Amino acid sequence: MANRSQTGSAGKADPVGVSRPPGLAVGGSLPDVDWHGAAAGIAARHWRRTLRWVAVLMAIGFVVTFVPQFWAREWAQTRFAGWPLPFYMGAQGSILVDIGLIAVYAWLQRRNDARYHRELNALRDAHRDSLGLDSDGMSNAAASAASRSASSLAPSRVASAPTSR
Repeated sequence: MANRSQTGSAGKADPVGVSRPPGLAVGGSLPDVDWHGAAAGIAARHWRRTLRWVAVLMAIGFVVTFVPQFWAREWAQTRFAGWPLPFYMGAQGSILVDIGLIAVYAWLQRRNDARYHRELNALRDAHRDSLGLDSDGMSNAAASAASRSASSLAPSRVASAPTSR
């Protein structure tokens, strides 16, 4: 899978500047793409971003919660809101920062999830287009054949319907 060429299955190189998923062939031929692998790659990137944000925010929470109390004697002369900084952080400051970190995490994860869904939907749409499917999942050829057969049956049903008077 790693040694795929940059040309489509028809042997033509993709035009420069055309946005396609990797491996999508020119001319509507079936592409040489591992769709499940691409979706797994998107999910893996989403999970790495999630873990990275969790690690950063937890490190900030750890520093805010434990460092001021660890150096309380050295920082006792520093005042915040009229109180010594270690006392303020121990009483309410670190709790407020932790609540803020939760809000930041929710905002960041919402953006991360939206990015994940956009990438996955783009991959799904590219896969559907490469298979010649419309939005309902029915192939364009099958949809046109179904509509032709329905239109050809309609007059014959009317003509052969029993009439009663």
